[in-house]
Amino acid sequence: MAPAEGAECRWVAMAASRLELNLVRLLCRCEAMAAEKRDPDEWRLEKYVGALEDMLQALKAQASKPASEVINEYSRKVDFLKGMLQAEKLTSSSEKALANQFLAPGRVPTTARERVPATKTVHLQSRARYTSEMRSELLDSIPDPRISTCHRCGH
Repeated sequence: MAPAEGAECRWVAMAASRLELNLVRLLCRCEAMAAEKRDPDEWRLEKYVGALEDMLQALKAQASKPASEVINEYSRKVDFLKGMLQAEKLTSSSEKALANQFLAPGRVPTTARERVPATKTVHLQSRARYTSEMRSELLDSIPDPRISTCHRCGH
């Protein structure tokens, strides 16, 4: 990881384990990837979120684990990313929008530069995207009144 990338992640307490530092770095990367427009065939984010789940379970099992509030925030963000990926797999935009409403973004920024948590930003972006998709689906299904076709003769 480039030094600039690592500098963006919030600094975890000095006593943080290597596992927690890696989890925070990967979480930062996943949040950035989720905010970008991705190709439907893109597989990396899904694999990274799976790795985050594994790291989070290992962190919970450690003897010197972080405070429960910190672990809860990590869990919330990982669950949000997982739910967002599941919502993207749904077929209709109305199903995606409904699933998106039930997602809970993180409450605390992951990076020191963020004023608003990245997951909240991603949540708002996806909500706007799904609303736009629903709107275009609805407007495409309404016939244009300027185009009049006669059912009998086709004019």
